[in-house]
Amino acid sequence: MAEEKQKKEPVYTGITKHIDQGAGFAVWISNDWRKIDMVEGRRGWIFTPYPDRYDTCFTCEKIMLDYEATPEDAEVLLEGFEAGIESLPEAVVEYKNTDVGKMVLLMEAKFTFLENGQRRKRWVKSMYWGRSNLVLMAQGATVEEYAYWEGMLFNAMLTYEIM
Repeated sequence: MAEEKQKKEPVYTGITKHIDQGAGFAVWISNDWRKIDMVEGRRGWIFTPYPDRYDTCFTCEKIMLDYEATPEDAEVLLEGFEAGIESLPEAVVEYKNTDVGKMVLLMEAKFTFLENGQRRKRWVKSMYWGRSNLVLMAQGATVEEYAYWEGMLFNAMLTYEIM
């Protein structure tokens, strides 16, 4: 990051809607961010503003479940969500929210954690409906990078579509 010269704040040059009809979701991302397909067997993308790294990124992945998630599953799903965050080295949760509806369960959290000696910041949303789970993640390679890209990450995290 020290070698990279950044403007005061990122500038949009346009925005593109990325649609996965088969998975039933779409996301809106700055059109100059690099798109990387998930590995075989996984459904989604990684987007990054950098040509040579992806530790600052937005990811979206659709997972098909073996069973239908219901509001009655909220407690156990939330336990798993929180356990995943707590398993990260030195995780510090800044914000957490859960919404349980008749058809949809939404869990989200913003937190920092250590990875390879570097404190990173991440925002994760996990949505369940029927047999589907859509996971969105915005991450900064550092807390400072997260703050720099926060406007674009915020838009990506809030402009997804479920079809």
